[in-house]
Amino acid sequence: MNRRKKDRIWLALAPGRLTDALVAAFELEAGDRLVCGPDLPVEGDIGIVVADQAHAHAIALARTRASDAFQSVLLGDRPDEAEPADYVLSPDTDTATLVAVVRIARDFQEEVASLRADVASRRSAVGTIMSGQFEFRTLDEARNLATMLALACPNSDLVAVGLQELLVNAVEHGNLEIGAQEKQDLLLSGQWRAEIEKRLQDPRYSERRVIVNFKRGRRMISLTVQDDGAGFDHAALDVDDSGGSGYRGRGVALARSLSFASVTFLGSGNLVEATLLLDPAAA
Repeated sequence: MNRRKKDRIWLALAPGRLTDALVAAFELEAGDRLVCGPDLPVEGDIGIVVADQAHAHAIALARTRASDAFQSVLLGDRPDEAEPADYVLSPDTDTATLVAVVRIARDFQEEVASLRADVASRRSAVGTIMSGQFEFRTLDEARNLATMLALACPNSDLVAVGLQELLVNAVEHGNLEIGAQEKQDLLLSGQWRAEIEKRLQDPRYSERRVIVNFKRGRRMISLTVQDDGAGFDHAALDVDDSGGSGYRGRGVALARSLSFASVTFLGSGNLVEATLLLDPAAA
């Protein structure tokens, strides 16, 4: 948690109303961790970078010192395919929307920090899980399962983050059919959780489940996550696995970068396989 407190919010923006609005919104809670200007902060991990089109290169610079839950926001109409941002907003975005998006990014980081702390403070109550099949349908169940299975893995706090992203994706994008743009709109309006709960009760989705298969071998742990949704075009995601194409892409990118040796979508896209290599000495 100490490292989390040192993360910087870097505003790589031209002086003006948007910069002023962000400073006013986050100065009290971020203090000296809020850094404004075109230059990469001299110390500390970068938790969030907000850049305009003229300073879009700041996203690539920030990644060189990114925190585990790094988030990027671009105010521009020419996203860089090589360094895509997590959120791309129009250059004329109003201040309220920009502040809301940065708060969404902060909430995501807080959720990651909370999950990692939860895993670090727990011990498995069932010994080492070697294999099993698990079924769930809600986001709370997804978090609980991610925590439990992560405890059977090395680097369990990081595995929990990536695994929860895969499980949450299976619920919201798979079973509940909430698209990336729709999720962004729901988050901005503060209606995301309410919409999740509403769809979980909707007869069209209420019987859908996510099935997770876990298997630990001598050299590798493998997991499969299958939802009851129709799937999606995962070929496009495999071409651009950096996570800039939406929320499902971001989750996969996070799982790949933090947690797993490989994350592969199969079939129509409603089945994903993740692998984790074990230390031969530990195995």
